[in-house]
Amino acid sequence: MEELDIARRRAMHLLANRDYGKNELIEKLKNNYSEKTAVTVAEQMCEYGYVNDERYAGKLAKHYLTVKKYGKSRAALMMQQKGLDRETVDAALSEFSTDDITSEIAGILRKKYADRLFQSGIEGKKEMQKIIAALARRGYSYNDIKSALYIIKEEIDSGENEQI
Repeated sequence: MEELDIARRRAMHLLANRDYGKNELIEKLKNNYSEKTAVTVAEQMCEYGYVNDERYAGKLAKHYLTVKKYGKSRAALMMQQKGLDRETVDAALSEFSTDDITSEIAGILRKKYADRLFQSGIEGKKEMQKIIAALARRGYSYNDIKSALYIIKEEIDSGENEQI
């Protein structure tokens, strides 16, 4: 059997288990086949519709933002590490609004940091800085974090959420 046929079978086997981006599939195939063969097979998979970077980027964006609860910047970094180009990543992430992100952050604050929010004194201020830094490391923007904190503060002030 010719190397191209074997590589094509390998690509089909890989794609049966999960989606891949074109560049990610090329890198995976280059482990066992020549670069020329890997590129040819990946292009064929794109032509057949088995590989679609836009569809893959959309699935990754949803996974990183809603399941992993990463911010847009960290999700973008993770998606680019999977071999997706910046334009495709930006298009996929633009599907998610700032309101969705803010509500995700507010949910994290309620669930994980409720007992440590808005304490008085220097210790309370240090605790708030730690919380903001932890959320920033997850990839959330400072403005989104501040908006979510404002929402939580409003809930506390209005007495909507007695648990916080």
